[in-house]
Amino acid sequence: MEELFSQQWAERFASQWNANSDMVAPLAEANFDSIIALGFADEIHPVVQVEVKNGKIEKAGLHDPAISPAANWDLRASSGQWAKWQKEGLGIAGLGVAVASGNLQFRNGDYRKMIRTPQLAGPFLKFFTLL
Repeated sequence: MEELFSQQWAERFASQWNANSDMVAPLAEANFDSIIALGFADEIHPVVQVEVKNGKIEKAGLHDPAISPAANWDLRASSGQWAKWQKEGLGIAGLGVAVASGNLQFRNGDYRKMIRTPQLAGPFLKFFTLL
């Protein structure tokens, strides 16, 4: 198994995302274009970044602070928390607890707007099963 947030992980994640109609279809319907960064809560910069165009990931790889565009969404958690979600996923109830407790941090992005928008909320929860 590849290391979490490695280049290999980013490529696999993008492939799984793009092959999953539960991710792509609602996001395409919402005309979702975004740059999503993922990383660790104790680090300044994210580790990986994906560029989504009309619901599909067009580019995935390691974040480079010198050249990577600014993220619309920047999600952070501890390595142990990411590993837990990688194994178990995250449901709607757990999501609220994770955000309220600070286990999942949104450095950029409007969590409340996202979770209240059905075309975004479903894929966001599905995201955790793709980790």
